[in-house]
Parts: sequence; structure tokens; C-alpha cells
Amino acid sequence: MRLDEMTPAHVRRAVALYMERAWPRPAETVPIFDPTCLEEATTLDQLFALCRTPEAEDGAPAHSRYTMRLGNERYPFMKLVIQEYLIDGEFFLSVDTHDDHIDVAEDSPEHAQWQDLKSHNRALKEEIELAWHEGGLPTHRDLRALAEGLARVEREGEKRAHILVVDDEQQVAAGIAALLEGRGYTCECFHDGREVLERLALDPLPDLVLLDYAMPELDGEQVLARLRAEERTERLPVLMATASSIRLERLQRVSGFLRKPYPRELLFTMLERLLASDEA
Repeated sequence: MRLDEMTPAHVRRAVALYMERAWPRPAETVPIFDPTCLEEATTLDQLFALCRTPEAEDGAPAHSRYTMRLGNERYPFMKLVIQEYLIDGEFFLSVDTHDDHIDVAEDSPEHAQWQDLKSHNRALKEEIELAWHEGGLPTHRDLRALAEGLARVEREGEKRAHILVVDDEQQVAAGIAALLEGRGYTCECFHDGREVLERLALDPLPDLVLLDYAMPELDGEQVLARLRAEERTERLPVLMATASSIRLERLQRVSGFLRKPYPRELLFTMLERLLASDEA
């Protein structure tokens, strides 16, 4: 949805649908967010002033991102996200489970409980985003449809490069793959760290992996570490993408880094640079 088409009423509706599902028993579990604070906002600027925005990084082209921490009955850090992503001027709603910021070791007695909570958050995210879609609000399903439409008009010649697109958001992965295929690349999509490691154990290897940082089971950092530990994949170009704030020194020999949400032109430029460098 274009920003000039979005109204405070759209955002209030999105919050209401979220709260109905994340806090179904408000009398028993008091929500951490009071939606009535949005009622006085008559413009998007007033509403976005109540949101958190990431700090801009010098010299990095970026799209706009606004977040509201609404939480859920079992976890206080889940967020509503309104962001411009891949397509200039188009904004989409999504849920950030925000559970990739916590690391519970596999040998911890709390690991099984933590995995159960992450599964709960993911299922709730899907439920809320489906409710938004059915309510006519812009979600990543719309991002995918717009990306597929753009790919048909931006089509370029074959580039003879094969890219693995790894993102736990299936609609996002499909949208990115459509844009890349429109530019002449061939793509495969994966949504889980273990899946992509199984694929990379097989021939032929891709020319590059576009790897999301936040994923279930194995996150992008763990996947990258395993790739660099294997001789057959230690030099495989990996372009990491994340909306999280992480220290680059934690990422072992990552080839490139994209801060979400990013414009598609930046993605194309980064891919061309990394593929040219690898060929050289």
C-alpha cells in the first residue's frame, strides 16, 4: 500500500486484529500495550511518532521501518512492523517475533521450553498476518504479488548465475526470487537453516547464497559458521540480510551484508558486485 493511501484507521485496524489474537483474555492477562493511545492520532506522522524507528546508517540506502511492541500473552517482545520493503513507496505489515535476539543453548534445561515458545510465536504470527490479509491490509502476500508483476516488466537476459534465497518468510522469499529471476538469475528458495545445509551438501553448488539471519532451528549465523567450516563451501559467497542489530565481527567471513528493509536496487547491486568478485 502506498503511504499516501494508508491512514491511521488502517493502522488502528491492524492493531485491533493483532490484539484480538495475541491477547484473547485481557481480563486475565493485562496487555502491555493500550490501543486507546492511538485514538487521538489523526495523521500518520502523529501515529508513527508513537513507533520506534531504527537509526539510519551513514551511506546506506534504506527503506522506512516503524515498529510497535505489542507482545502477546506468553512473550512481551513481539512487534507489529510497518515497513517499506524492496519496492519503493510500498508499505507492508508484518509481525516480528523478536525471538532471535535470545540465545538458549541446546544443553540448557530451558531449551525445550524456549523452542515451544518460539513455535507458539511463529504460529501466532501466521494467524495475525492472515487476519490482516483477509481484512484487506497490505502484507507480504501483496509484496510477493507486486514483485512478480515487476519481474515481468523488468525482465533481463540470462546471467548464468544460480542463487539460493533463504528466508523463513515464504512470501518474502518468493517475492525476492521472482525479482531475481526477472533479472536473469535462476533461484531456489529455502525457509530453514537445516534445509539449506542439506541442499548445499549436494551438487551443483549455487553461485551465491542470500541468507536471512533470523530463522527457526538454525539461524543465519549458525548456517554461515557451518559453511565456512566445510572445504567445499568455505569460499561460497554469502550475502547476509537482517533487521536485527548484530555485530559484524560475529559473522565469520560473510561476503556482504544487507540491513532490512532494503530497496531491490541495492540487492541487485550487491549481487552483481559479489558475483563479479567471485568470478574474478
